[in-house]
Amino acid sequence: MALQKSKWEFKTIKRAPKGKVELVGLSPLQEEKIDRYVSALEVAAASNVANPIFSNYHVKASVGIDPNFLRGGNIEYGLCQALHGEESSVAALRSQFGRTDVGEIVLGLIAGQPGNIATPCGNCRDILLDAFSGKLEIVSGAADGGVAVVVNMSEYLFSESELHEINVGELSKDIRGRVRKAIISGTRLVNDAYSPKNVHPERRYHALIATQRHDFVGARDIMCEYHPIYAIRDAIRQARRANDPYVRAVVIVGEDCGKIPHIMYKDRQHLLEFNLQAELLIREEQDPPIYVVTYGRNGELVNAWKTSVKECLPLPFSPSNFGPEFLEYLAKYYRGIGQ
Repeated sequence: MALQKSKWEFKTIKRAPKGKVELVGLSPLQEEKIDRYVSALEVAAASNVANPIFSNYHVKASVGIDPNFLRGGNIEYGLCQALHGEESSVAALRSQFGRTDVGEIVLGLIAGQPGNIATPCGNCRDILLDAFSGKLEIVSGAADGGVAVVVNMSEYLFSESELHEINVGELSKDIRGRVRKAIISGTRLVNDAYSPKNVHPERRYHALIATQRHDFVGARDIMCEYHPIYAIRDAIRQARRANDPYVRAVVIVGEDCGKIPHIMYKDRQHLLEFNLQAELLIREEQDPPIYVVTYGRNGELVNAWKTSVKECLPLPFSPSNFGPEFLEYLAKYYRGIGQ
């Protein structure tokens, strides 16, 4: 197969210790798909969909199956509300091909500098996972060429099999107490007349964020237009009102349905940024534990697992992606809150 000449040099990633990644050469299978990657980037570079009126950060996108690639891009509206390039690409692909299994999907993104690894936000991971079952490749590059990076969607997902299972009886007294609090208070706080109980029951959970001073419980809040607030974000909102971002532990509880509770990636995204707020204020890194627990109809604890804020969101999108100058500004902003 003759490969199309390209202004892009394609690399992929390899996991390194401590959550780091390295750029390495493509696999033999990926080498055979270089023409697809080129087509995806060329169509993305020509896209005029993006309209980032607030951030002024253009993400030009394309999606498709070679040789049919459709244009996408990020669209901002309201007050810092956004339809991301990944979301618009899902809509574009489905409008063209419907719900059929159309083959191997490639998502092209033009944003940032050469060699930039695409880092979809949590909400985009949620839609890509459900729309494509995580079966796609994302290729990112700069419009002028240079190093472009191919990443399989699986690299952005944290498998429940990676959770560390622990015996319920081994949970500390403090954590068991917080689990009970999350069950009782979360059940009282939840506002959800719209989600069918038999559709993804593992995604229906309550959350508790523990700081040195307080416990903040959150539950999902769903209204009829289907733009929900998830449980972790609800707890974060309460902690921010108390000006207390110093996360020490997080508890996730879900009613036992035979599956491990699935924390929405949008929630993981918000928790990571909230933890970053604490890091900027205390001037040191931290990775608080997350305890995931299921309970029975009578409130008895059934199963328990453990992960951490950073472990459960690989290749994260966060303010850290915007560079050290922005982090300095953000730290100053956080220090001014509540003054």
